[in-house]
Amino acid sequence: MMQISLSGWASTGLRCPDVEIDLVGAKRKPAKVALIQMPNGTGKTTTLELLKATLTGKADSWPEDKVRSYRRHGDATAKGRFRVTLLMDDRPLTFELTLDFENGTAGYRTTTPGSGGVVSMWKPPGQMRNFLTPEFLNLFIFDGEFADELLERDAGRADKAIDALCQLYLLEHVAAVADRKWKSKTIQGGPTTASGLEKHHQQLVAYVKRKEDLTKAREVAERKADAIATIIAELTAKIADRLSSVEATQTQHNAAQLALQAATAAVDRTAAEVMSGLRMPLALHPVFSGALLELKENLDHLKLPENTSAQFFVDLCEESDCICGRPMSEVARAEIIKRSKGYLDAEESGTINALKHDIATFIAGPRDSSAHDRLQISLAALATARREQRQAEQTLRALAKELIDGGDEALKEWERSLEQNKTQQAEYKSMLLKIDATNESEDADPVWSLKLLETKLNEVRDKIAAITKTVKLKNQTAAIHSILERTVTLARERIRNELVIESNGRLETVLANDPLRISHIDKSLHLAHQGGASVGQKLSVGYTFLMSALNRGNNDFPLVVDSPANPIDEGVRRNIGKLIPELCTQFVGFTINTERAGFVTALERASDDCLFLTMFRKTPGTQRLMQNLPASGVTETDNAILVRDRGYFMSFDVTREED
Repeated sequence: MMQISLSGWASTGLRCPDVEIDLVGAKRKPAKVALIQMPNGTGKTTTLELLKATLTGKADSWPEDKVRSYRRHGDATAKGRFRVTLLMDDRPLTFELTLDFENGTAGYRTTTPGSGGVVSMWKPPGQMRNFLTPEFLNLFIFDGEFADELLERDAGRADKAIDALCQLYLLEHVAAVADRKWKSKTIQGGPTTASGLEKHHQQLVAYVKRKEDLTKAREVAERKADAIATIIAELTAKIADRLSSVEATQTQHNAAQLALQAATAAVDRTAAEVMSGLRMPLALHPVFSGALLELKENLDHLKLPENTSAQFFVDLCEESDCICGRPMSEVARAEIIKRSKGYLDAEESGTINALKHDIATFIAGPRDSSAHDRLQISLAALATARREQRQAEQTLRALAKELIDGGDEALKEWERSLEQNKTQQAEYKSMLLKIDATNESEDADPVWSLKLLETKLNEVRDKIAAITKTVKLKNQTAAIHSILERTVTLARERIRNELVIESNGRLETVLANDPLRISHIDKSLHLAHQGGASVGQKLSVGYTFLMSALNRGNNDFPLVVDSPANPIDEGVRRNIGKLIPELCTQFVGFTINTERAGFVTALERASDDCLFLTMFRKTPGTQRLMQNLPASGVTETDNAILVRDRGYFMSFDVTREED
């Protein structure tokens, strides 16, 4: 288990104020709760962005214009710096980001005392790398929008949070190790197979990449199709309500709606009848009946099965000579009787008898066309039902057009949106059909079918294994993959269910006056008995879920939140404030003065280690705020004031926030 704390940060020459934030509290270690009060326009968003950029090492890939966007307006400073200090199991780890505004570039320095000192690059210790990724940091450094994303199915944030916090990605690392081990063995082919082996390895890499891309594309298409289906249903209901509520179209709409329902039911029924008929070859053409009857007559003529075949061997043993011309001996007779049981045995006889029975059951005579006739009747009924369905749909479209032509702009917009969404849905469904296809040509390039791709992957793996004589290792690697995939699925499902129970238990406290609960987790958080929630409700659910997941993890991380209580009412603020110190080892909140009520007092009561910081820019509009500064705990820079004092924090009030 590893404990990671945020010790502080410092910024100079950037569009956020030049200031050094020290989060060490009275116990000479990072305070359990640190609240930084900053009026809007003081640089909260910029600070959060730079915190993430500095910790992830991603700024060195920023384009020039993005690097220069962090330069303070009207400032000619050539470079800006942002430094973040962490404590990793009480050992300091510092990352410094330098933005060169003249050249539009970014660079890093990493300081790790006791293990290499200072290096001119982003280089965290190995055990920290997995935690300093954008996906992982977004779980601990976030604002209210992240809580929204936890409830958005498209984003899939809840599952990603579970995977990250419960370290399910470690199982993927095990699979990767197994793959590398297999590849290290298979790469050692002899001189005569080296070029062929390399070609197969290149194919393997390409197929694996294609499979990953198609799997992701399928997930996106499925989510989008489901989301669009909901939109289509809502728009269809709106259009139907409008058509049924307008007197001019009400009667015709009701009649057309009933006709459409009846026709749709008829289409479903007759389509099922047609599919059932198509499964019988004799229904496709009468010639099948004659051919099957001829087969039965031939079997009867040959007196098959079983009795004739058994009698043949008995009669043969009574002859003086075998059919091959040699004299029949007792040894030969005994061997013939012994081996005769292997010819046309009971299983084969049963199959022949069943075949003859089915032919007699389904075909009345040589020219029997009843199955074919029934199929033709079903096809005609399907065509009629489909025609009636189209006519009802055309009637509904005509009624809608009549209202649109009369100036119904809302209906016009709904119809336009409905067509757009239907087109998008068709595209996603078409993609899903291609990805799920089972009959794609083996020569397809690129391959769209996941099934065909899996077949090609197995083929190339078999070739590599055969060349390098590592079939056993290849099968063991496949078994490891299968076990790990199943393990991840089962673990994620179990954790989901446990988190739902834990989160709902805490929601009973957090939202004591609100029945809002989580029904289940499937990529995102799904609320019970309601489709949406207010901003405050979403943030409360998001907090509760993240804190429940954080409490389960094997490592401790700081929770850094922008405007942690802004949209939440005072009663809920108090309940969340009580829980935060229990469920995370360090909480850092960027607040404004309007968030103090309820939230700050609850935090302070629940924790004996609270740090209160207040920061504002030095501008002509904030000169009045400098008149009542406390006697101690004040740090002044060229462009900012930082106050480390609880009393000042609680009395700080900004009636006009500066940009």
